Amino acid sequence: MARIAVLAGVAHDIAHHAASALSYLSPHLSLALRAAHQPTTQMDLLDPAPYPALVAEHPPLRSALAVLHVTALRILQTHGLQVADLSSMVFHATPAPWDQQGYGLHTRMVIVARSGRVFDSGWLW
Repeated sequence: MARIAVLAGVAHDIAHHAASALSYLSPHLSLALRAAHQPTTQMDLLDPAPYPALVAEHPPLRSALAVLHVTALRILQTHGLQVADLSSMVFHATPAPWDQQGYGLHTRMVIVARSGRVFDSGWLW
């Protein structure tokens, strides 16, 4: 097993990817959260079908989150780690309040190793 300390970098890489246009989360996640009157959301990316609670089904968002799940696992494996090394991999997202079009998304990734150690990317703006 790779050193578990690399999980800090993994958390940052996943949060950074999610905030980028490459993830296709924007504007779908922001608009879906606003429509549901939810200021923020979180979901465990270890779930094979992550989707925010209390948010209506939106197929483009469902697809983007499925790809984010796969990308997160790929980033984890790139660093020599496996799902079995983790207890949770929670993705947090908050739409930027000043961006009504929904393209600004604040992201955060919190990974908990099986040992209980927490690796937090912090909020990326």
